[in-house]
Amino acid sequence: MSSKASLPLRAFASRSPRAPRSIPSRHAQQGVGLVELMLALVLGLFISAMALEYFLASRSTLNTTSAVSYLQESARHVTRRLQPLVRNAGFSGCASVSSVSDGTGSHALSDSPLKAESDTVAGITYDRLALQVPALGAQRGWQLGASVAQGDTSLTLEDYTSGTLETDSVVLISDCESGDIARLSGDGNNSLDLSSAVEHGYGGTIQTQAYVYPLQRWYLLLSQADDDSPVRLCLNGEDVDGDPAAGCGEEVARYVEALDLTFDTASGSGSASRFAVERSVAEMEAANDWSSVRRIHISLTLKTPPTINVEGEGNGELQRTFDITLSPRNIGL
Repeated sequence: MSSKASLPLRAFASRSPRAPRSIPSRHAQQGVGLVELMLALVLGLFISAMALEYFLASRSTLNTTSAVSYLQESARHVTRRLQPLVRNAGFSGCASVSSVSDGTGSHALSDSPLKAESDTVAGITYDRLALQVPALGAQRGWQLGASVAQGDTSLTLEDYTSGTLETDSVVLISDCESGDIARLSGDGNNSLDLSSAVEHGYGGTIQTQAYVYPLQRWYLLLSQADDDSPVRLCLNGEDVDGDPAAGCGEEVARYVEALDLTFDTASGSGSASRFAVERSVAEMEAANDWSSVRRIHISLTLKTPPTINVEGEGNGELQRTFDITLSPRNIGL
C-alpha cells in the first residue's frame, strides 16, 4: 500500500473521540423558588411593620414630651414675669403705707395696692388682677434737689431729663416719714409739675431725704384679638381713666383655658390676729380686705397649640393646670 493511501487512516486515528454532552442537574440550577420568595416577603413585611410601629410610638412620645415641655415652660415664664410685680405691689419707699397720701383719687396704697374682679373673655369667666408697683428700670428714682413745702405743686429733682416721664404719669414722693402720690401735669430738666398739691413737706435733714419714684398700675387679664386667635394672658398698663389699656400690652402666655385667683389674708396682731386662706375674689370684694393680702394663689390652665398633636387627647390638645403662689412683701407694712 502506498503512502498516499495510508494518510486518511492516520488522520482519522489521531482525532480524539468527542466527550458526551452533560445534562444539567436539577440541584445545580440558579435562582429562588416560590417558597423562598414568599418567606422573604413575609419576613420583610414583618420587619417593616415593627419599624413603623417603633417610629409611630417614638413620634407619639416625642409629641407628648414636647407638649408637656411647652406647658411647663409657659408656666415658668408666667411665674418669672409676675413674681417681681407681685413682690413690689404696694411699694411706698421707706415710709409706711398708712402715711402716704393719694392726690389722684384712685391710687391710694392703703386702699388698693392690688385688687381683682371678675371678667369674661371668649366665653371664659376669669379673675382679673390689678397691681400698683413702682415702674423702676435703669433709673431707681430721683432724689429731690430742693425742699418741698406742704401745698407745693412743683418739684426740683437731681439728674432728671425732660421727657423721661409722660404727662399724666403717677409718681410717689417719699421719705422715711411720709409720702404723697400725685399725677404729673408736665416736666422739664430737673423739674416736675404736679396736678395736685402735696400734703406733706420734704427735704428737712439728711436722715429724711426724699425721692421720687414712678408708679404704674398693671392689669393681669385675658385677651383675644379675634375669634380665630388663641386666648392670651397679658399684662396691660392703665389708660388715662385708670382702666386697663386696650389690646394686649405684653403677652405672658397663650392658649389659656382658665384663670382663677384666691387670696390668703392676715390682719391684727398678737391674740387678735386673724388668718384666712384661699378667699375668693367675691369674698375679698365684699369685705374690701385687699390691704390684708399676704399670698396670691393663681390657678392657670393652659393647652398646647395646634402645631403639637398629642394622641389620646381631645382634639389632640394636652391641658394642664398650674398652681402658682406669690407673696407681696410691701402690703401690710
